[in-house]
Amino acid sequence: MAFLAAEKAFASGDLGTYNRLKQSLKSYPLYPYLEYKELLKKLDAKNKAEIDQFISQYSDSPLADRLKYMFIKQLAVDKRYDLLQQYYSYGDDASLDCQILAYKLKNGHSIKDLASDIEDLWSVPKSQPKDCDLIFKKWIDEVGVDHNIAYHRFYRTAHEGSIGLLKYLERFLDRDKRYITDLWVKAKKDPGVVNRRSFFPSKDHNLEAPILVFALKRLAWGDRDKAYKVWLHTKNQIPLSQSHTDDIERTLFLALATENNSKALKWLDSDNLNKFITDDLVNHWKLAVLLRNERWETIKELYSLLPLNQQQSNQWQYWNAIAQQQTGQKKEAALTLKLLADKRDYYGYLAATRLKQPLKLNHVAAPVSSDTLKRVENSDNVKRAKELFELERYINASSEWRKHLQSLNSDEEIQAASKIAHSWGWYNQGILTIAKSGYWDDTEIRFPTAFKESYIEMAKKVNLPPQWLMGVSRQESAYGPLAVSPAGAYGLMQVMPSTAKVYSRKFDIPYSNRRDLLKPHINIEMGSRYLELRYHQMDKNPIYASAAYNAGKHRIDQWKPFGRHPTEIWIESIPYTETRDYIKKVMTYRAIYALKLGVDDDVFEYILTTETGGETIPE
Repeated sequence: MAFLAAEKAFASGDLGTYNRLKQSLKSYPLYPYLEYKELLKKLDAKNKAEIDQFISQYSDSPLADRLKYMFIKQLAVDKRYDLLQQYYSYGDDASLDCQILAYKLKNGHSIKDLASDIEDLWSVPKSQPKDCDLIFKKWIDEVGVDHNIAYHRFYRTAHEGSIGLLKYLERFLDRDKRYITDLWVKAKKDPGVVNRRSFFPSKDHNLEAPILVFALKRLAWGDRDKAYKVWLHTKNQIPLSQSHTDDIERTLFLALATENNSKALKWLDSDNLNKFITDDLVNHWKLAVLLRNERWETIKELYSLLPLNQQQSNQWQYWNAIAQQQTGQKKEAALTLKLLADKRDYYGYLAATRLKQPLKLNHVAAPVSSDTLKRVENSDNVKRAKELFELERYINASSEWRKHLQSLNSDEEIQAASKIAHSWGWYNQGILTIAKSGYWDDTEIRFPTAFKESYIEMAKKVNLPPQWLMGVSRQESAYGPLAVSPAGAYGLMQVMPSTAKVYSRKFDIPYSNRRDLLKPHINIEMGSRYLELRYHQMDKNPIYASAAYNAGKHRIDQWKPFGRHPTEIWIESIPYTETRDYIKKVMTYRAIYALKLGVDDDVFEYILTTETGGETIPE
């Protein structure tokens, strides 16, 4: 391929061959990438006009921003701050901000002129780069640090920053306020110290109250019972504002509820049902507590108090219907469940299964005209993304794609882009793109069935349903064979290289390096074997196995003591929001893929007819 040959010639210094090949590629979509590499060798102020021309000509490409960034960095190295300011947006880089301010200071600006910008840079809960030392010193010496500004930074650092920085900032507080540094340091090291009778000297309640709030919130997520006792013991020691009290009570309730501590129900019963009523997370855990205790009448009462947007959610409509059903309002419950059963959704599938109705796919292709499809397909970004995708340069392809999406003006254009990505086999990009348009019914794009044969073959080997393997892939990678997570998991089923090394030996799976995990058949075998292991480790419970695939077996073992409940209630009570949502999605996607494969699946029947939790899972 001429483009690859041109890159190779340029890298080796064979400029004659390079220029000849480059000339033949002027109409090729990736021609700007050759020019970009040339300009990276010419990042000098004297080439400003050429750099500006590229940035202007290819403003629709991420290359323009990339070149601008590299030019800014080089101008900083060359100390050409006069030019740098023409390209740089203040606030993007603290080091550059300080270098520019130092340049301005050297060239006639007074420290008072720059005080506002310096103050913004100083007032962060972390140490700034050494480039800032000079201007900070001059600002402190000539202007001084206002006590309110100093306390603001101190307070943020106490919550988010290091103890070392906290001790440094003590010098900027008024002398009679500096005692709080020692209190903060002790509370950060051991939040339980606030329970000591003499810990708070009661000199300044406004300064001491945030320490109690911080300590109790941190303690709550470590030792719930201790936090609760400390709160009862200390809450009258320091006058607290209502917002401080609410902050502590909210955290305590969430912490207690996630572990099914009986004190969470006591708090709810203490005339707190309508407290934090606009808070989605608190309301979820109110529901979980009430479900665990089968408080059906209270669930209906809570539902009546919710804001309209929460009442209209499928989750709340479903559980309100179940509460109605349990309290004799069977007609009202049946009506709601019937409406939900028409939906392609976790709660819709629960409702349909309860009513013994078939689950629905509800596929409707995204309505995109051929003219729109052609217009989007012919855009420069899409042409470049296509070539980069085919060259397996996925990071660059994704950058071009994101840049293009920013320029689209209608949902139809976004849906057209999703169809294009899907047609290339860039399935995860198709899924992510169509989601931006808010169109949910094109199940061809949203739930691809590529690599179906590999899933079916592997399902037979591990004796698990192929639709489960496909559902896990859909949730793990959005069905992206080339996906790499920030944590370093690879491919369709997001397999870690460390797992792959073990499994390659154990099951004789060909594997030499992590790039092998981008091969669908290898990734599917690795991921399927891992799911099989979790399934058998956890007494063949598909909910446990899926949760362990996401959060690890040790998490499930931690959650077991929180009680045994009907499986649908156990799922609703999973402590981690991420894992709770993960389970609901994987089970829903499993059912969807069963419909697409034309096979039966009983996972929602399992959810409705079994109990989960409490028992010991064999090693």
